Amino acid sequence: MEIQDIIIERQDQGTFCGVLTFRHRHEEQALTWSFQWGESQKVVLMLYPARPTTADTGVIQSHYRELADAILGEVFRRA
Repeated sequence: MEIQDIIIERQDQGTFCGVLTFRHRHEEQALTWSFQWGESQKVVLMLYPARPTTADTGVIQSHYRELADAILGEVFRRA
């Protein structure tokens, strides 16, 4: 798993959304995501695979922590 780019497309107060691109086993993939920072400092991160097949979902599930950390890191770096 190699994360290539994290793009924040929209931002409104504590809500962000964008696209993360990554390479897994020599195949480039995209992942749409949304992030919301709640009043009680609760974080809600939603990941939406570009191609929701079983294989893509499995890759995302097995690398969830790495993907989530990268997205949150980029959001907090820019905030």
